[in-house]
Amino acid sequence: MTEKDILYDYHNYGCNLGSREIFLHNHYGSNDEENPGVEYKMSNTFIKNLRALDAKSSDQVTIHLQSVGGEWSDGMAIFDAVTMSRCYVTMIAYGQVESMSSIIFQSADTRYITPNTYFMSHFGSTEAGGHYLNVQNWVKYEKYICDVMLEVYAKKCVKGKYFQDRYEGKPTIGKVKNFLNTKLKSGDWYINAEEAVHYGFADEIIDSWEKIK
Repeated sequence: MTEKDILYDYHNYGCNLGSREIFLHNHYGSNDEENPGVEYKMSNTFIKNLRALDAKSSDQVTIHLQSVGGEWSDGMAIFDAVTMSRCYVTMIAYGQVESMSSIIFQSADTRYITPNTYFMSHFGSTEAGGHYLNVQNWVKYEKYICDVMLEVYAKKCVKGKYFQDRYEGKPTIGKVKNFLNTKLKSGDWYINAEEAVHYGFADEIIDSWEKIK
């Protein structure tokens, strides 16, 4: 494969079978198009790329993540694809890890975050409308979604230094979920890369390619 072929794969498919890298970002649109965040194009392309690598071998896959967040269902399609993969998955976050992308980030076996990346979590928003019974049913399901999100975070954060110290080495997923639930009720929660590692949302800050394990 020539260098031109490699660049073509990177830019047109967001994946390279040789280096086993996937670039998880939004599709490019016109200059006046609003960034759609995580949506069906991103999730469908990603799942195809990951399956191609998964079918080739069980060697490590490196995912480069940069996204503003987006749709729950499309994001969880990506999340489930990563957790179902037989490959060891390393994910590197750039710029921002917020909303849905912050949940996707938790699916990786190893989570690296670059020094100037920020992390943001929140309960999200809804635009439910229509018959009041349909709205009630959707609100019930959104409560379930919020619980799933807190569970995803808590399973990783329970190993974080902040919670290890707070609960004297004996944090539980339930205690961490209660803490996060209370924290997020105050609105969008922004933290820097160092804080993200401290709370357990990321494993390590990375500032050099050579440090990737």
